[in-house]
Amino acid sequence: MDPRAIDVPGFVKMMADKKYVLAHDTGTGGDKAVLTDLRGRIIHSRYLPYSIRYPKPEWAEQDPDELWGAVAATTRQVIEASRIDPAEILGVGISAQMFNLIPVDEAGKALMPMLSWLDVRSVHQADRVLSGDMPAFLFRHTGNIPTAKDVIPKILWLKEERPEIWRRTAWLLDCKEYILHRLTGKFATDWHGASAYFLFDPHKKVWSREACQALDIPVEKLPPAYPCTQVIGEVTEEAARLTGLLPGTPVVACAGDVAVAQSGSGANAAGKAHLCVGTATWVGVSSPVFTNDPVKPFWGLNHIDPDKWIIAGVMETGGGALMWFRDAFCQWEEEQAAGRALSTYEVLGELAEAVPPGSEKLFFAPWLSGERAPVLDHYARGAFVGLSMGHTKGHLVRAVMEGVAFHLRWIVEAMEAIGLKIGALNAIGGGSTSPVWTQIISDITRRELRVVEHPLEAGAIGAALTVAVGMGVYPNMEAVDELIRVTRVVCPIEDARLGRYDDLYREYRELYTALAPIYRRLYEID
Repeated sequence: MDPRAIDVPGFVKMMADKKYVLAHDTGTGGDKAVLTDLRGRIIHSRYLPYSIRYPKPEWAEQDPDELWGAVAATTRQVIEASRIDPAEILGVGISAQMFNLIPVDEAGKALMPMLSWLDVRSVHQADRVLSGDMPAFLFRHTGNIPTAKDVIPKILWLKEERPEIWRRTAWLLDCKEYILHRLTGKFATDWHGASAYFLFDPHKKVWSREACQALDIPVEKLPPAYPCTQVIGEVTEEAARLTGLLPGTPVVACAGDVAVAQSGSGANAAGKAHLCVGTATWVGVSSPVFTNDPVKPFWGLNHIDPDKWIIAGVMETGGGALMWFRDAFCQWEEEQAAGRALSTYEVLGELAEAVPPGSEKLFFAPWLSGERAPVLDHYARGAFVGLSMGHTKGHLVRAVMEGVAFHLRWIVEAMEAIGLKIGALNAIGGGSTSPVWTQIISDITRRELRVVEHPLEAGAIGAALTVAVGMGVYPNMEAVDELIRVTRVVCPIEDARLGRYDDLYREYRELYTALAPIYRRLYEID
């Protein structure tokens, strides 16, 4: 069912009967399903968390069937709670976390747990890929260079360390692609998701046979890639039984989390930028031209609109750093939050707000799981620097928030150095709901933050609007920007803190220079 192939009168009649879109944002910690109208307004939503396992140091895995089970359950719950007729659903879209790896057999059965984007077991493979002329070769053919967290080293690890599984592997899928198969029975990806493999030519929009051949990765194991807005299949009878959707409901290819965040934040137009403060945290820019750093590239990914690209500067643990601090050190604050009907993050925000800007010269290096932009270093790790007897937990919390903000400033400046112009940032993600953290980010980066109406649902809304474009409701993604409302604007406070932050930022930059060789040596210690 391709909307570009149907007759206009028939399509108009169909649209009169179809009022809703069902979309998912299948993240690292859980799946969010939203039922929206055709303007992306949320009717109902459901969230279901799932686990991530760390069976060995540097390993991070998730159960693909647990992820699919969450998608099926939240779909069913949203349909039941909203009491709509599933026949009124125009189409379905799945967005998900990217840079994972699931090897499956010919029937689509997962042969092992999903290697998460957080997994860095493939450091040796990554170091080999990053040696010699290979980085320049890959950049020339794909516009990107991988670290140990990316798909290429994971594929090489699978091939070298699990040869029995490799022999049975028919397809190399990412998270979304596995869910699409469970939903439609089809093996498929989209241009944005394919470009995240770093084996895809972002200009020709095909798998790069040159890159695959150089790495000895069979191109036939990579799923067919389609435009993000193309209908790639329909809900199967089995998927309908599990989800409550009608068999035959159209499924649009959609895109991964970076692209739908760009769209759900209302930043599709060329030159617009967004900030996502989630587990991973990034700045993404919609660009009419492909531009990247050839030595330490940002993510250069295909946009949902086929004539644009998203250039994204990513830090691995932005919101994830505060989540780590909460889980490791804040049991008392969690109890206090429950007693006051607050979230633990709100209590931590109060602690941070009581501390002066600069955290009394306490720094936090937020590189808890390696770092991407602008350093491309899978050895980097976190640190508190400058601790003294006078520092309290409030200082630690604010230092975490400021450390993330300092790194975002570094990313923004590095992106501007390659010719991207970054002004106001449309902000989404859990971190954007914090008044104190958004003010810190605005002050340190000296950028206006424009927090959208539904920052936690922005990814799912972006996926829903991608479905609407795919089904012909709108001509392209740029046309949906006006549907995204901004409800809070945060501007830098013009006082002495800006100068203080400038001085501290220069020292923050020196931290990485000093610590990077130590991290590399520490990795070599058995």
